[in-house]
Amino acid sequence: MTVQVLGQKIRYLRRREGLSQEEFAARAGISHRKLSDIECGNGNPTFDTMDCIAAAFGLQIEELLQPDIEVDLLPRRELSRLQPMVDRLPEAWQELFVRGAEGALAMWLETVRGRE
Repeated sequence: MTVQVLGQKIRYLRRREGLSQEEFAARAGISHRKLSDIECGNGNPTFDTMDCIAAAFGLQIEELLQPDIEVDLLPRRELSRLQPMVDRLPEAWQELFVRGAEGALAMWLETVRGRE
């Protein structure tokens, strides 16, 4: 698993729990800046940092590092160009963007399933 994919997985799990970066960083006992860098795929997090993050999710580090189809499929190459723009948004707006995208995808899936 690359650092970028790991960062995307951590961001996905954090957002799924409805936590801001600040809230989750405090729960994990790491700095907000360190969490932001990890989620953006920057740097090389230490084992101790990853252990703290895993524990904050209630996971073992092995579980956090396990490939997960649901998470690994999130940003496809076509959507990756949006990431820099979304990263520049305030956190609350990022949450709104994600919810809107999830809603649009859910409606699209219902439409596709209705045609089958």
